[in-house]
Amino acid sequence: MTGLPDIDIKLGDNWQLTQAADGDAPLCSELDCLYQNIVLEALTQLGDLFYDAEWGCGLYGFIQSEFDELTQLEITQRIKSKLERREVILPESIAVMLELQNNNLIIRTLFQLAEENEPRQLNIIVDSVSVEVVSND
Repeated sequence: MTGLPDIDIKLGDNWQLTQAADGDAPLCSELDCLYQNIVLEALTQLGDLFYDAEWGCGLYGFIQSEFDELTQLEITQRIKSKLERREVILPESIAVMLELQNNNLIIRTLFQLAEENEPRQLNIIVDSVSVEVVSND
């Protein structure tokens, strides 16, 4: 789990490795690193990270699911529990709202970092074939 003091390799817009002008891999740190890690976890299936079977949200499993009350509760709880594991996120600030738009599941997530006064928003779009994360920050 990435925190504020961590450093990671910066990924490009399509979540692939990038290369700096000098040929080295660029790095990200602090909030950029934390945010990149949150997005990567949202896009990853549970168990795909070989050294941490609990990492990942597993949202691809909901692509063809019915949008019933039980599914909505499971998605909401899964997102909340993943965000609550991060020490820099205030657990009481986490809000997850679900809506169905044009057969796409829109997951709107709000959370506040301990060192900030304003909440951050992260939207996840689950359509019939993919999962996409969109930031409003």
